Amino acid sequence: MSSNNRIERNILFFTCIAHAMTHVYIHLFTAIQPEIRHSFEGMKPEDLTSLASISLLVFGAGAIPAGWLSDRYGEKPLLVAFFILSAVGGVVTGFASQPWHLATGFALIGLGTSIYHPVGLALISKGIRLPARAMGINGLFGSLGTALSPLAALQLTHWTGDWRWAFIGLAIPMLLLAVLLGTSDTGGKRTQDAAAEDVENNRGGIKTIVGFLLAAMLFGGIYYSLIITMLPQRIGEGAAKAPFLRELVGEGYLPFLVFFIGGIGQVVAGYWMEKREGRSLYILILVGSVPLIYLTGILDGMPLLIGASAMAFFMFAVQPVENTLLARYTAPEMRGRIYGLKFILTFGFGMGTGTALSGWIEEGRLADFFKSPSLFTGLSGVFSAAACFAAASLAMAVLARIVKRKPSDPQADEGESAHRETPA
Repeated sequence: MSSNNRIERNILFFTCIAHAMTHVYIHLFTAIQPEIRHSFEGMKPEDLTSLASISLLVFGAGAIPAGWLSDRYGEKPLLVAFFILSAVGGVVTGFASQPWHLATGFALIGLGTSIYHPVGLALISKGIRLPARAMGINGLFGSLGTALSPLAALQLTHWTGDWRWAFIGLAIPMLLLAVLLGTSDTGGKRTQDAAAEDVENNRGGIKTIVGFLLAAMLFGGIYYSLIITMLPQRIGEGAAKAPFLRELVGEGYLPFLVFFIGGIGQVVAGYWMEKREGRSLYILILVGSVPLIYLTGILDGMPLLIGASAMAFFMFAVQPVENTLLARYTAPEMRGRIYGLKFILTFGFGMGTGTALSGWIEEGRLADFFKSPSLFTGLSGVFSAAACFAAASLAMAVLARIVKRKPSDPQADEGESAHRETPA
């Protein structure tokens, strides 16, 4: 095996495992909330969710400093820090005896997991020769992490009889992975773009394109959060109306199936993206997403399962396309910061806004605020609102496609194979 192939395999292996564990850790508490509360006398559900929200706040806020540090010192040291900090957060949470111990553990988990997205994606974009395909595969592991997190938490709790081992047990492989990564070759301290592009900064139109893309991703974070927050409940409510699906709903398999199909969408989109410039593909995926999001809010039974699976395919397919577009339109030396900006917009502001809106809409508080009956009420209203934000994301993507680059920029047309065009 050549040195380059070995390095690329190392990069893909560690970033995929890190992506999966990011989503496992950040959602780990959700399935074992009653067990955690039982260990702390007098703790109410809202008390625990308030403490756990600390990890989400730090998760979003830490993205930009993590990206800046990776641009300055290289991606590998930051990924090692990701594994160590996440593991330490898990151990602190697992040994917590006071609520403030929990808060500290959740904060460390948020800090550790905030590192992965800006750093891991920058490493893939600069160290792998076919980055779009790699991002699709990497995205699948993230979806699997989201789907497996509640199952891992429940199984570890049931096997050991104590919720604490859900956090402590997962910390052990994280520390081993930190050691393994530290002794592996990922291309040196500062990985260079695999295509060795000659970067020209501030080229005409490029900043405007990136601005519209980031706006689309901000709206994407809002609709993604609206959907993810209420999708298990929507599936449970709608699929339970079909007798042959009720048992699967109770076991939690249907959300796992939907998330898994979403992961397949990421892999497929990664392969599609490798042969295209990407902006038109971004538009097409969003065009497919908008009606499917709305339909998921109103269908029941088997049509709901089919519609939700198709929605997940398109919704998750957006991610490798977005990440590859940012890589193609930004300079390698600022890639980490750009990804950090993306994820503070999507995970920080976007998901924070979407999570809050989902509760307000389901309870009818949005309709009460406007003092009139509203389409945006109840579970179906959450998905109607999500479809509107997806449409706003689509509008930004269209504007990003309309912007022209300088005539001297080669491969400017969508029809050409521009996946190695010079970024800026």
